[in-house]
Amino acid sequence: MPLRAILVALVLGVFASQARAADLVGYAEAYNVLYSVDLTTRTAVMIGDSGLINGQQTPSIITGLTASPTGALFAVWDAGPAKLLVTVDKGTGLVAPLGALNVNSSAKLDLALAFTCDGKLWMSASTGQFWSVDPATANVTALGNLGVDITGLAARGSLLIGAGSQGNNNLYSIDPVKVTATLIGGYQTANYITITSPGFDASGNLWAVLDYVPPPGGVSVAPWSDLAQVSPTSGTLVNLGNITPPASTSDKSPTYYNLFQVGLRGLAIPSSVCSVAASTGSTPALSWRGMAALIALLLLVGGTRLRLRRPSP
Repeated sequence: MPLRAILVALVLGVFASQARAADLVGYAEAYNVLYSVDLTTRTAVMIGDSGLINGQQTPSIITGLTASPTGALFAVWDAGPAKLLVTVDKGTGLVAPLGALNVNSSAKLDLALAFTCDGKLWMSASTGQFWSVDPATANVTALGNLGVDITGLAARGSLLIGAGSQGNNNLYSIDPVKVTATLIGGYQTANYITITSPGFDASGNLWAVLDYVPPPGGVSVAPWSDLAQVSPTSGTLVNLGNITPPASTSDKSPTYYNLFQVGLRGLAIPSSVCSVAASTGSTPALSWRGMAALIALLLLVGGTRLRLRRPSP
């Protein structure tokens, strides 16, 4: 094989290995603790808890975690009667309140959030209620009732998907203008899921975190949340397995204690189709290995052209 062909193969191999090494990472919340979740290895690492809200450490659950088109994390801080729209710091887990969500807080709502790529923020409840939310002020507008129990939302472009749970193991396409939920299909699993938290990646794959806490009476609590992939066209769910700490569980690390028998809620994948669309036409970012491979390829091509143009003696 000519040397030039071997060098080209090596350069392409570097790029291919880089693509394989880039694991897909999302974020999820367990109670009030933020985790980074490696979707390739199904491992989670604790980042930090939500901290104080208005100077007080009130018992709370962070739910509905989602990513905006710019990659910022938004969620609902649910402390019973008080429900706030908050942003979540990806580096520390600390939350910053944006405002109170004026919703009916007398019922257990299991609120979920999702941004469409036009920057609009939508919110659903397990009661079927559906709202639009101003992401700057937390002002809500009641739009109606979807007629089905939704515990998770995900969006890709203008497509809005709703995930059912708590006995409603179905996936829906949601029309936010008509306030309707159209059945896509069932998960094809009979397992009881308390909260299904879906999220699209930039390639259009629909992932979901499955939370089993708390279960209905008589059902034992699953020790770990699971990671799944769901077909956005048929609703079929494939359970990929437990989301666990990256190290052995025998070390009883803080990650282990906070993940074991504590359900993960919300799935935010900041590398969304919105950010990909916004960056179209820009120069792709490369690591130093990728840049070195690119330079080597350019030198190889340039050297080959010079040899072809050099006149024979």
